[in-house]
Amino acid sequence: MTSVITHEQARNQRNHYRLPNGTDTWISSYVGINSVERRAKGLPSRPLESFPPPLEPIAFLVEQGPNTMIPGHYHQADQFQVFISGEGKFGIKPIEGLTVHYAMAFTPYAPIHADSTGVEYYTLRNGWDPGARWMPEHREALKGRTKSYRHGLGSIPALIGDAEGPTHVEGVLAQIVVPAEDDGLMSTLFQTTGVAPITGPTPNSGRGQYWLVLKGQCQINQQAATERSLIFVAPNEPAPVITAGKEGVAILCMQFPKRENA
Repeated sequence: MTSVITHEQARNQRNHYRLPNGTDTWISSYVGINSVERRAKGLPSRPLESFPPPLEPIAFLVEQGPNTMIPGHYHQADQFQVFISGEGKFGIKPIEGLTVHYAMAFTPYAPIHADSTGVEYYTLRNGWDPGARWMPEHREALKGRTKSYRHGLGSIPALIGDAEGPTHVEGVLAQIVVPAEDDGLMSTLFQTTGVAPITGPTPNSGRGQYWLVLKGQCQINQQAATERSLIFVAPNEPAPVITAGKEGVAILCMQFPKRENA
């Protein structure tokens, strides 16, 4: 299990990356070393991995500049994205409030448009990815993979203390964001203002979990976790022990699906 990484720690590993179409982004590394950080540190390129890639958590925050667009593309690793601020569109759908997007490897998804505010979102993977494969230039490499396409958007419910959110939750409120599937894919928002411990799915029911604090504070395995803190739990590890701070916590669990030969 990785240690809890705070937002402040991740900002110490923040690097600029300009996409081929001129879109400016800033990448803050939480877990692992992503391709942008590798370039910034002058590290050599990594060879392609077979699929599914070995389990390797890589997580970072993307700040996409105002009035920009990231073209349609796909990746070679499964991933979750959590949109946390700003306005724009994901394809033709408006980005409204907190949103989770999941995309299976080799699944093309629509452009990300940022309005005048720009947008911020987490990208969370459980395996190495060498970078975006832009469409339609890389369409040929998808032949024979269309049956495994899977992606979608899920809205995150209102958080504790928000105008439409709960004010007091003595037990644990579990709200489905991405419904659980047979292979372990799921995402659930857990909220509490009480002392009841938060328990998520058994880690070996999927291929890795990310837990992201969206509001408040908590202890994860006796490590302090503030807003925007993140931790990765591997399938062979015990479920994390999570207890809320005195003002409560809203924490999002995202679990990857199992993969054959992985």
